[in-house]
Amino acid sequence: MQRQGQAWRNAAVFAGLLLCPWLPAQAHVAPAPVAAPVADAADLAGVERDPLELRALREPDVVLRELGPALNEARMRGDERRIALLQLARANACRVVADWDCQRNAGAAAAEAALAAGAPLLQVRGLIAEARGRIAEQDYGHGERLLAEAQRVLAANPQPELFADIMLAYSSMSFSLGKSALSADYARRGLAALPAGVATAMQARLLRNLARAQAQRGEVGGAAESLREATSLAREERDPKLEAELYLEAARLARIGGDQAGQRRNGERVLALAERLKNSQVGGLGHEVMGLAAQDARDFARAEAELRLALDAFASLGLDQDELRVLRELIQVLLAAGRDDGRMAPLVGRYLALDAAIEQATRGQAYDDFAARLRYAEQEFELRRLQAETALERERNEALVRSNQLSNALGGLGVGMLVVLAAFFFAQRRGQRQQRELLARLRASETGYRMLADNASDLVLRFGVDGTVHYVSPSCRELLGMAPEAFAASPRAGIPEADLPQLHAAFERIAAGGEAETVLYRQSHANGVTIWLEGLMRRVDGAEGQPEVMVAARDVSVRVRAEQALAATQYRLRAITDNIPALIAHIDTSERFSFMNAYARQVMGVEPETLVGRTVREVRGDALYAHLKPYLDRALAGETTEVEGSTQINGKDYDFHTTYVPDRDAQGRVVGVFSFTYDITALKQAERQLDHLARVDAMTDLANRRQFDERLAAACARAGRQGAPLALLFLDIDHFKAINDSRGHAAGDAVIREFARRLRRCVRIGDLVARLGGDEFAVLVEGAVDRAAAESIAAKLLERMREPVALPGGPLQVGASIGIAMATSGAAPEPLLAAADHALYAAKAAGRGAWRSVDVD
Repeated sequence: MQRQGQAWRNAAVFAGLLLCPWLPAQAHVAPAPVAAPVADAADLAGVERDPLELRALREPDVVLRELGPALNEARMRGDERRIALLQLARANACRVVADWDCQRNAGAAAAEAALAAGAPLLQVRGLIAEARGRIAEQDYGHGERLLAEAQRVLAANPQPELFADIMLAYSSMSFSLGKSALSADYARRGLAALPAGVATAMQARLLRNLARAQAQRGEVGGAAESLREATSLAREERDPKLEAELYLEAARLARIGGDQAGQRRNGERVLALAERLKNSQVGGLGHEVMGLAAQDARDFARAEAELRLALDAFASLGLDQDELRVLRELIQVLLAAGRDDGRMAPLVGRYLALDAAIEQATRGQAYDDFAARLRYAEQEFELRRLQAETALERERNEALVRSNQLSNALGGLGVGMLVVLAAFFFAQRRGQRQQRELLARLRASETGYRMLADNASDLVLRFGVDGTVHYVSPSCRELLGMAPEAFAASPRAGIPEADLPQLHAAFERIAAGGEAETVLYRQSHANGVTIWLEGLMRRVDGAEGQPEVMVAARDVSVRVRAEQALAATQYRLRAITDNIPALIAHIDTSERFSFMNAYARQVMGVEPETLVGRTVREVRGDALYAHLKPYLDRALAGETTEVEGSTQINGKDYDFHTTYVPDRDAQGRVVGVFSFTYDITALKQAERQLDHLARVDAMTDLANRRQFDERLAAACARAGRQGAPLALLFLDIDHFKAINDSRGHAAGDAVIREFARRLRRCVRIGDLVARLGGDEFAVLVEGAVDRAAAESIAAKLLERMREPVALPGGPLQVGASIGIAMATSGAAPEPLLAAADHALYAAKAAGRGAWRSVDVD
């Protein structure tokens, strides 16, 4: 029975959405809100609470046990105010342990006792508590009517915290019905009514609802900021239920951001609080968070175990919608894990049965709500029927009187006729009384409607489905500068031709039974200024039951012009940034690109819009992201940073220079980072070329004297540390001056180039070959085993040089002399150079075309 009742309550959600156009004002999700009360010193003093209500946040079970004797004592004294306070404490304890029937009944009892005690603010609190219980049970229609009654009572007794509490309830209900924008709007209204430092727990819950709605709408950055503010405020309270709610929202945001560790951390916190509160619903939600985190990590065994625990918790509480959701998630986990071992069939069967039951209950509830609305609408027809019956009874009464006059002789029959006449007279009086009551209700309804329409600042219009004007509110004078009668005579006057087609199309759709629509259009004011109007158009039933189209329009010129100015500014900024030869982007606090200029098309070969919403890691890749991450973190912390690096895009190598500049809001908080990335590939190539030219001999492409000195110093240092052998060869070309003199400098250059080529072929890849100047060369050999290894290089070179060098004037035999300095355990550069030079001169003195070697101690 409990599960069946829950299914009927779930059906109210869908029935409300289906019947919305035909429901009276009090059944809508978004009633006309009362203005937020202006707070004075008395208002901000706080709301009266019994100490037990505060203890209920931490010890709900203990408080529920202590409330029985306290309530009995208050009833014996006849203290209705005390009863109301104790029932509110009971409602709070029931809320913490998720006993919605208990919360609903306690709220109703508190409202009743407060009414008897003449305590309107306690009555409002009782109505809110009962409404919250109804909404938790998904009885939205009843919950909304209770909130509307709380608004009515509060209007005569303003109190900011209670106004915010009502907005919180409306926000939660709107989110449950899938209206995230409306949920965020109610949360903001509640926050606007509370000054800083007042009712911090209430502000934290409103911020939680705002974060939840923002996340639903994809505003992840705003949601994270709202949740941070809520968490900061919640630290001042000692409300474990509130902590659990905030951890759940943090887990949802962590999943959106792909933070599995954050999901698990917040899920564990929720489970700890559920155990502390003995709250099965919170426990189920905690296990669901842990299951989804395990699913994202592809730990399917853990995901299945956690989701089954959540499933058991929701099933035990009769929360069919929650059970259905977890069943869907569990089936997805088993499918992803590829498990078909008999566990799937019962889950699918339960899912289908539960889905069918909810759908059937939804239809039944929708029918019941429609029947109730139909009975409400038929009251006017009932009035007419009673009027007809009254006239008929009157005619019958007259007929009976005439019949009585003609039948005086029949005394017994006459007495019977008098009895019948009395019965008819009584029926007539009863019909007249019902008629008066219905007329009074209709007059009150019409008076209330007229009062709202006539005093609304919005322009309220009612049209027949054929376009005839039935009603124009007095606000027409202020909004358009014309009398309602003048507007009714020509409602299309002042609307630009360009805007008429969309208005006509929307009107036709609504008149044909379509859903409510919002239209934006222009209309001329009587003073000649064109204003922008935003109208909500919906179909309603008129006074005679005929269909009508009602429009509620408001002046949104300031907003539209601001949006147009912003769009123009953004267009100019886009035009500027798109024509700057740099990659300009904006990155939000979650490291997602929120803007990218057109240069991305040139560099990356993709449209800039395709990069918006993606993370830096996704766009840049893991390796480059790891390089950029420290600089990006410092920028998000408020520091301007610069970084250089290289990457490859579409097969092309790029060198880049990026500057990160923090983006701060009006309060100075960092809300993102501007990124300016310049292509410095040409500059880096020039730098590398210059470095190459500065370290390489242009004629032979060998190392020059500068590079040789650097490499020699480094090699000597390594050999000294490691005790490794090191050989240095000095070489020059024999009789090179004679070659220049006899064959010319061109021939001399050709000989030098050929000598360098042959020398390079005689050494290992790791050995350094350098031209020191003129015809002087050097070879640095690290790791040479002994002098013989170095001498083998000299022998190879002399062998190679025996081959004539081909020159334009004919081949030429060229010789070389070589000096070798050998250090077996490291040596300083200067002694090594001096020894090699000395050995070279010794080779020349020995007749050239030979080598000489010396050891360096």
